[in-house]
Amino acid sequence: MDSLMNRNFTEIVSPAGNLEKLKIAVKYGADAVYFGGEKFNLRDKAGNFTFDDIEQGLETCRAGSVKPVFLLNSFLHEKDIKTAEEYIDRIKDYDFHAIMVSDPGMLTLLKEKNVKANLHLSTQMSTLNHLSIKLWNSLGIRRIVLARETTLDEIKMIRDHTDSEIEIFAHGALCVSYSGRCLLSRFLSGRDANQGSCSHPCRWNFSLVEEKRPGNHLEIIEHSSGTEILSSKDLNLIEFLPDYINAGVNAFKIEGRMKSLYHTANVTRIYKHAALTISNNGNFREFLPFYMRELDLISHRPYTSDLFNEFENMGFSQIPYIKNALFLGYFISKGKDETEAIVKTFNPVYLNEDIDIIYPVTGPQIKDSTVRVVEIVDEEESTAVEMARPGKFYTMTFDKAIDNDGILRRRLRIQD
Repeated sequence: MDSLMNRNFTEIVSPAGNLEKLKIAVKYGADAVYFGGEKFNLRDKAGNFTFDDIEQGLETCRAGSVKPVFLLNSFLHEKDIKTAEEYIDRIKDYDFHAIMVSDPGMLTLLKEKNVKANLHLSTQMSTLNHLSIKLWNSLGIRRIVLARETTLDEIKMIRDHTDSEIEIFAHGALCVSYSGRCLLSRFLSGRDANQGSCSHPCRWNFSLVEEKRPGNHLEIIEHSSGTEILSSKDLNLIEFLPDYINAGVNAFKIEGRMKSLYHTANVTRIYKHAALTISNNGNFREFLPFYMRELDLISHRPYTSDLFNEFENMGFSQIPYIKNALFLGYFISKGKDETEAIVKTFNPVYLNEDIDIIYPVTGPQIKDSTVRVVEIVDEEESTAVEMARPGKFYTMTFDKAIDNDGILRRRLRIQD
């Protein structure tokens, strides 16, 4: 294993719920991608990776100089051990940069099988102090994903005592349970969150009545999409990224293997651009309004940067989804000239409508543009149509020149 770390690097670690999302994350600036196979990861409803997908994903990562992190982060019951041993035998020779674990039993199996990949520790293990990091390092763990409950000030104190690689979650859904270790799903639906099957009952609509403690009243606020008393806001640390980098965080993880390809692409490119701007001593504050606008153009709950104080001393505000843009599709390849592209569609696209195209932003120039769709040709039928249907391939012509690797979206409301 390599020696423990050079502090002077910052990685953006992006979610890859399936092979298609992995390829987009690589194009849109990820330094590392995390993904799971068909067993023993904490998102069993994600597309996940067959063995063939794993091989293709590793090839894509090699070509893009991106680090592949494989997830074996579910918790093992006694009955799972033999199956886990067999699965490790199947994947141990793949060229993963790292394998992430939660369960010490899984760590033990990986070491017994002489797996050569680096070992990362999941946030599920609630690492909150440098003494815990020291223990995990002694057991062969290279990188620690700190508990989401760790504050910025605590990270600074931890960094004063360790040279271990430190990763934190920077963006995406938060769990109301401590470090995500929740039994609510298992209790209410029989689906164990700690084995990848969370049914997200904290997002369900509940009514709460406490008959014997009238002075301990929790107001329940209803809105058009329901009532939440457990659902958390979404994390968004973009404004404070310089502070976390200065505190010694090496890697920023984006949550969202179950979310859309567009979500992966847009959040990845924004955090990557921000990290590059900071590391190159660029004007981070100049770009911050752009970052904030773009992160508001993915589906999300209201944002918070503070896990502990988001409810403002137990006050409650509604937490509905916010959807300001609709993902339409992405470029498979350029067409015969600079205004044409072959597009895979995910939602309808209409002739003569104005839409956004976003691109990776790995340099100071932002190439995003608004274009008009002037022609749509069904690839299968070779006929011009007025509407592109979801789940198909079309050749689209626009009213101006386009670039490679574009993603199409429709604004749903006008932003200030």
